[in-house]
Amino acid sequence: MIAVAALGVAMASCAKEERFAEESTVTHIQVLKARIAADDITKTYFDGATFKWKKNDNCVVRSDNANGFSTFTFTGDDTDGEATFTNASDDHLVYGQNSFAIYPANTSTEGDKHYPLEEGGSLKIPLKNSYTWSDGNVEAPMLARVESGTPLEFKHLGGCLKVTYKNVPPKAASLVVSAPIDESSSYKICNTMGSTENWTTAGGGFDPSKTPYLRAYSHSGTYSISFNISSATPAQRSSDEGITVYIPLPVGPVESAGKNVYPKLRISLTFADGTDVPGSVRTASNVQIERAKIKPMPAISLPKYSIEVVAGKDGTGGATDGTGTEAQLQQLRGLVWLDNNTLALTQSNGDRKLRMYNKTTSAVTTSTNVIGAASGAPWQGAMNGGLLYIANKASNVINSYNPTTGEVVANAASVSGGPMCVRFHGGDAYVIARDGGKLYKYTGGLTGVQSTLFDFSALDLGSTSGEKNYPLTLAIDSDGNVIVPVSCAKGTSPTAYYVYVIKPDGSVLAKIGKGVKAASVAALADGASSNATFGAPNGIAIDNSGNIFLAEGDTNGGVIRKIVKTASDYSDAVVMTVLGCGSSYTTAVGATAAFSVNIMDVAFDPVNSNVFYVADQGRYTLRKVTIE
Repeated sequence: MIAVAALGVAMASCAKEERFAEESTVTHIQVLKARIAADDITKTYFDGATFKWKKNDNCVVRSDNANGFSTFTFTGDDTDGEATFTNASDDHLVYGQNSFAIYPANTSTEGDKHYPLEEGGSLKIPLKNSYTWSDGNVEAPMLARVESGTPLEFKHLGGCLKVTYKNVPPKAASLVVSAPIDESSSYKICNTMGSTENWTTAGGGFDPSKTPYLRAYSHSGTYSISFNISSATPAQRSSDEGITVYIPLPVGPVESAGKNVYPKLRISLTFADGTDVPGSVRTASNVQIERAKIKPMPAISLPKYSIEVVAGKDGTGGATDGTGTEAQLQQLRGLVWLDNNTLALTQSNGDRKLRMYNKTTSAVTTSTNVIGAASGAPWQGAMNGGLLYIANKASNVINSYNPTTGEVVANAASVSGGPMCVRFHGGDAYVIARDGGKLYKYTGGLTGVQSTLFDFSALDLGSTSGEKNYPLTLAIDSDGNVIVPVSCAKGTSPTAYYVYVIKPDGSVLAKIGKGVKAASVAALADGASSNATFGAPNGIAIDNSGNIFLAEGDTNGGVIRKIVKTASDYSDAVVMTVLGCGSSYTTAVGATAAFSVNIMDVAFDPVNSNVFYVADQGRYTLRKVTIE
């Protein structure tokens, strides 16, 4: 890796002040004049290519054991010129043999803020194990001797690793860097360097012939450093910008092939509960870290999801055929592929006819016949045996549609309790009846024997008087397990959501979710199964890798959630938000696009597994998502 310019800070001489006339021989430290050398990149904050002193920067100045310490603050505007750091406390420090200043001030632990000398006079500078990230901020520790009448000159105690992570998911809360937890290794992030590498002499005082090293406390045995990135904007998380962090690391005194290296570093994104964002873990071997250098890592990325509106006039419902956004759609409920090129769109109001979207031409056309009675509510369905079957919630039936002849069978099967979705697997049919709270199985297909595979209404989900459990939709994985989002609601106001995994024999394989309804999309929790919360999972699809995608629409806008797992029993299931950040709907395309409050279904392209479509009911549009 190529190192960028070295870092260093030059300080102008300290101002001297007499506290009282009778103490005229005592020099007090009250003001530090600091400047950035013109020929160096010197500071731990920069905007663009210019390193600057940042307003409210702090450094801690320690005089000696008898005189304690104090925090000095820069209150001026951001500048790359000279800055004045002022002692804001009442404790006017005195120059002493062991006086030094450290930047930036570490005020995370009050007991460590004064940076005491260890036995034998060695400095013990703590390296924080957690930081609050902000764009361009670098908190690599620097140290300066404080001596009367001499300039302060800061020297870096460690190195700095630059990491840029792109396409960061909306709910990723931290970026974490850790080193191997190997007691035999000399390269743990929190390794304590030997006394011979310290700046101080055995009897106290400073040895100018030595170079200061970072002596860090153990980080509770985890040997990791985390950056809270929850404040990053959608634009910063997107592929175009990404999130860049500057990670302070000790530079070991042991050299390998003439270089200071970490044999291995693990870099990952985590959710608020500390679990890894799936697919985000990266490792780097033989990373060279040099003091006073910023060592760049290659930018690393997760998949980027870009969005575009491919059909429907935004915000205007209707039944007008046309090409792309010239067409008008009604309230979309379901998406079903009739073949590899034609996507059927079910509509629960208006003329209740099927709309067909041609992905090659973007043309939208309308079926001749109505799906169900005029009072019906066509919802979600599936193809089977060349026919499209659609659950008709209001009519309590399953309708069938022949794409070749246009024929509609009004009652292909009767299902009480408000059928919302029908799926087929292994020759059997499965139907969700929302109001009845049932998952039905039809052995041998819809004309076969009906049985209740699972009764969600009998579950105790913490419901109170007047609340019911409503299964909402379903998908079936490659093992024949039925995936069912369930709400616990009073009337039409849900109080909790779960995602159930029902085995083919009707037993529960897994229950995903904390069981607390998020107050808004922005408040949705990602992470491990026991911590994740859901909004309104209206539609569901499973990709070729077995990942579950949910279309959720709720307060403040819709989101696409993804459930990933490696264990067949879903015990390691992790929920992540891949699109939507809780902002209001926008017509923008790409990473900053947002869905409406009501997105109802999601369907993967039958040919291209990196493309899926979303029914945005609230805006009367069909949106296409490409995974890059």
